[in-house]
Amino acid sequence: MEWSAQEELATAAVNLLERGVDPSNLPHTIHHYETVQTCMRDAIVQILASAGFRAERAEAHTYGSAVHIRGFNL
Repeated sequence: MEWSAQEELATAAVNLLERGVDPSNLPHTIHHYETVQTCMRDAIVQILASAGFRAERAEAHTYGSAVHIRGFNL
């Protein structure tokens, strides 16, 4: 399961990264994109948990902002 940011925000972040950025001094757009992705992923985990699912963040390097659903709590 995945929930992603508006395409314009993602595109702006990718464009900045493609031009090259100093990882120790990331632009506001990149920080904002990462914050939005983190908040949305955490929200979907909480929503699924409240509905009885066992959900957790997926491994970011492989799955990006995806959430793994591990089962259902009866």
